[in-house]
Amino acid sequence: MIPQPLKPEICRSILNSGISGHWAMPQDVDTLDVFRGAYLLLLHLDRIDGLCLPPSVTGRAEPGWFVYAGSAHGSGGVRQRLSRHFRADKKIHWHIDHLTAMADQSLALAVPDANECDLASRLIGTGVFVSVIPGFGSSDCRNCASHLLQPGTAQ
Repeated sequence: MIPQPLKPEICRSILNSGISGHWAMPQDVDTLDVFRGAYLLLLHLDRIDGLCLPPSVTGRAEPGWFVYAGSAHGSGGVRQRLSRHFRADKKIHWHIDHLTAMADQSLALAVPDANECDLASRLIGTGVFVSVIPGFGSSDCRNCASHLLQPGTAQ
């Protein structure tokens, strides 16, 4: 089931890619089971002016919906990682923290035993999503141009 409010076309495109998991809104992330795996973090930014990114990350994106593929293999698993992403009061540590701090809407799809690179690749393979901001969230990845995606103009 796709939670509301969110642009349902984006969620349907994710589901059509064959990715399945557990949807979580910020207010109910604590109801997720604790498991290791990956997640898709959906964020809406109505503006990106003033977005401060680390020097290793280059490129530009347009305001709108973003999908970030991340992973959590530590003891707290995906639930703990998503809880951190949804918190407003956090120290900026990862690339994605720059976006979560500016997002006006957010939602996540937690995927047990998944790999963030596989999730990003599957979404790009749909033809609906494109990589934006090269190196974003994938500085330690040898296969992906970026773990940050945006829907193409059809969305």
